[in-house]
Amino acid sequence: MNNTSETSLQFHKITTRKEAEDFVYASYLRAASHQDYAAKDARKRHPELTRSLLWQKSVTPCIVVTGSKGKGSVSNMISRILKTRFSVGLMTSPHITDFRERFRVNDTMISESDFCRLMTEIQPEILNIASDLPESVCISPMGIQADLALAYFSEKHTDFNVLECGKGAKYDDVNNVRHNYAVINRIFLEHTRELGDTLTAIAEDKSHVITGEQKCVYFAEQEPEVLEVLQRRAETLHIPYKIYGRDFHAENIRYTCFGMQFDVEIGDNIYADLQIPLLGEHQAKNCALALAVCVDVLSDLRRESAVFSLPDIRKNLSLLHWPGRMEVLRSKPFVLLDACINATSCENVKEVLRHLGVWNCTVIVGIPEDKDYAGVVRSMEETASRILLTRSGNPHYHFSKKQQETLAGAGIGAEWTDSVEQALTLADSFSDPIVILGTTSVISEVEQIFQQS
Repeated sequence: MNNTSETSLQFHKITTRKEAEDFVYASYLRAASHQDYAAKDARKRHPELTRSLLWQKSVTPCIVVTGSKGKGSVSNMISRILKTRFSVGLMTSPHITDFRERFRVNDTMISESDFCRLMTEIQPEILNIASDLPESVCISPMGIQADLALAYFSEKHTDFNVLECGKGAKYDDVNNVRHNYAVINRIFLEHTRELGDTLTAIAEDKSHVITGEQKCVYFAEQEPEVLEVLQRRAETLHIPYKIYGRDFHAENIRYTCFGMQFDVEIGDNIYADLQIPLLGEHQAKNCALALAVCVDVLSDLRRESAVFSLPDIRKNLSLLHWPGRMEVLRSKPFVLLDACINATSCENVKEVLRHLGVWNCTVIVGIPEDKDYAGVVRSMEETASRILLTRSGNPHYHFSKKQQETLAGAGIGAEWTDSVEQALTLADSFSDPIVILGTTSVISEVEQIFQQS
C-alpha cells in the first residue's frame, strides 16, 4: 500500500506500476482519516458501491473463496488443477513481492503494461462512483482489484475464474462477483476488530459468500458451532453443500523430503499419491477441498476434450509454489518462513517442526500490534530457544518496542530488533534453526533478502 494524494482521484493516464497501486488505495486513504479505526466493517465498508459494476462484468463461471486461513492456498490449488483442461483466471491477495502477483491467468502474472493499461481503462467507472461520496466513505481496494481482475480475465477469454475474498465476505466487494460456487475454508478467531469477537460472529460474516445463486458450496473442516452457522445459511437459501470429512477427505497423509504426499477420497473415487511441495497436514486437507470443487466444476464445464487426467493433476500440483506458506528457505542451517499471525495457525507450524525433528529454534516474530503477536509468541515459546521481535518497513503497519514490554510483563523474554534484516543477521549469529513468522510485509522483506543472497 502506498501513500497517495487526493489528486489520484482525478483521471490520469497510468504509466507505472506504482501509479496503478496508488489508484487502488486512493479512495481508501482519503477516507481513512475520517473513519473510526475501531469501527466494525458494517460501519466502514460499502460493497454496495461496486455491486452493480461487478455483477455486470461477471460473465464467466466463477468460484469465490473465503475463510480464516488457507484461502490463497486453496485458490491456487483450484487454479492449478483446472488449468489442466481450461484457461483459468486467478485473483488472490495479499502479494509477497510484486502487486501484480494478485492477477494471474494460467499461473502467469499480469504484465506491467497490461496492469497499467487496464487500470487506466477502469478509472472512469471507479471515479464515477467516487464522485459524490462523503469524505468518510470509500470504494474498497478489493472492489477496484476485482474490477481490474474481471476486465483482465475477459480480455484473456478465461473459461473459469477463481477469486479470493479479503478478510470477510458480507462486506467484501469480491463477494459482488457473480459466483457459481463458493468455498469456506477453516474459520477461527481472526480480524476480531472488524468481523466480531466470537467464532459464530466471524462465521456469520463469512457465510455470506453463499448468496443464493451457487450450484454448490464447499466447507472445510470446522468447529461444530461454525458448521452450524454455515449449514443454516446454505439451507435457508436452498444451496447444496459438501463437507470435509463427510463428502471428501485426505487420507494416508505423510511427510516427505519434497513436501506432503496423500490420497484424496471424493465419494467412491480415490485420487492416489498426490504430492504438493508445501508442508503441513492442513495443506493436504486444503488440496482435498480444492479437488472436490474441481471434480464438480469439471463435470459442469465438461467438453469432449475435458477429461480428468490424474497424471496432469499430479504434475501441476507438484509444481505448486506459494511463497511464505510453510516455506523452507534453507535446509542448512534450517530456515522456515510462514505468514502466521495468530496462535491458532501456530499449531500447524509446530506440527511441521515436530515431523521434521526441529526444535530449540530462534523464532523471529514480525506481527503488528493490532494482531495476535502475543498469542503467537506464547504458542511458540515451548519450541523456541529465543524470541526475536521485529518490524517491517511498511508505514501502514504499527510495530513498536511496546511489544517487548508487554511480553516482559507477562514473564516472557524477547529481544527487539528494528528491522527484518537486523533480526536475520542476529538469528544467523546463533547455531539454532530459524523460524520466521509474520505479516505479509515482513514475509515480503524476508523473501527479498533471501533472493538477493
